[in-house]
Amino acid sequence: MAKTRKPTLELLLPGASGWESWTGTAGGVCTLVKEFGQSAGVFGKEAQQRMLALPVSHLWVLPAWLQGDEAHLRDMAALHLERLGVRVEDLEHGLHVRRIASKEGAHLVCMTALKETPTPLWDSKRLPHEVVISADCLPVPANAMVIYRELGRLMLVIKHADELVYASPLTSHALDEHALGEINHLCLQLGFQGVLAQVHHLILWLEDEGDLQQIKHVTGLPAVREARPSPVIPENGSSSLLPADILAARAEESRAGRTRLLALTAGFAVAAAVAALAVLITWATQERNLLRERIAEVAPRASQVLDQKKSWLEAAPAVDPSRFPMQVLLDCMEPSSSGEVSMTHFEWLPDRLLMRGRTASPALALQYAKEITEVDGLLKYTWETPAPTIASDNSATFELKGGIRP
Repeated sequence: MAKTRKPTLELLLPGASGWESWTGTAGGVCTLVKEFGQSAGVFGKEAQQRMLALPVSHLWVLPAWLQGDEAHLRDMAALHLERLGVRVEDLEHGLHVRRIASKEGAHLVCMTALKETPTPLWDSKRLPHEVVISADCLPVPANAMVIYRELGRLMLVIKHADELVYASPLTSHALDEHALGEINHLCLQLGFQGVLAQVHHLILWLEDEGDLQQIKHVTGLPAVREARPSPVIPENGSSSLLPADILAARAEESRAGRTRLLALTAGFAVAAAVAALAVLITWATQERNLLRERIAEVAPRASQVLDQKKSWLEAAPAVDPSRFPMQVLLDCMEPSSSGEVSMTHFEWLPDRLLMRGRTASPALALQYAKEITEVDGLLKYTWETPAPTIASDNSATFELKGGIRP
């Protein structure tokens, strides 16, 4: 069965005089990649996961015995720090509490609280996935005190068994009598709290600073000088710390990501609409071209048809029985009463018909006017049949007008 490889992490760590970039895997020893020698660092572009180790000077790392339920250690730690003059606004991201030991309802904890100090990063675009304290990345021996330099300042780190309980910069710039007096005073305070009961020796990760005999005389602890070891990357999720400026940068990055997503979505929608419009335009152009080709093919025949229609219209009166004047006149003589009609005027045009005549009596004129509207050949006309004019001898003259139905 193949083993799952741990992802490679990049650790940005404050060194003795400047920032350093290390790579490795969680829980493993790191390899030095780059030294910046500046007051801030920057992550590489190829890093799979990024971890930022904050300098000790950016945090409060203090031990305390807290009485109460273990589930409320963070709230109790916040109250304890507030009594010491340290106020933490964001308990979720600004305070990390680790329980070290328990005894008779009391819990020995190490409280790590962020100070209001800007995060030392050059590039706010490549943000860390996790933020830890630099002392957690150093392999400090169990039950030991270690003095080393970090970004030019002397640091003191103390471990209770395998757990970090104290880390702080010294006020002195050199490991002299003032610095040793500060360490001795601190040892007395922590010893009174029951934190230094098992500390056996003091380690100097300094090349040529400090007098070992003087340190032993002042602190009562044997001192040894060692080379500063390579850092070890803590396991993921070991810290809940997250500075406010990194939180703000993440929120801004998230908003920018949503904006980019909306812009891309809108761009895709516009592109789809443009593509659909282009397809419609292409289809319409093809249909137009086909129609033009068909019109070009039909146009010569259409002109011939128009010429034939014109010729037919000219010849229609002579060849079309329905439009032949004599046929119309024969249709006008079809009614049974037409034998009693003397036609005095007959006028025919393709769209209208006019007749005048005389009958022996008005009744015959009315009968003819009624029967002519029922002749099959004349049904296409709309008739106007005004009342006949009656003469002194009781004869009648009439006028009938017919128009082609629309």
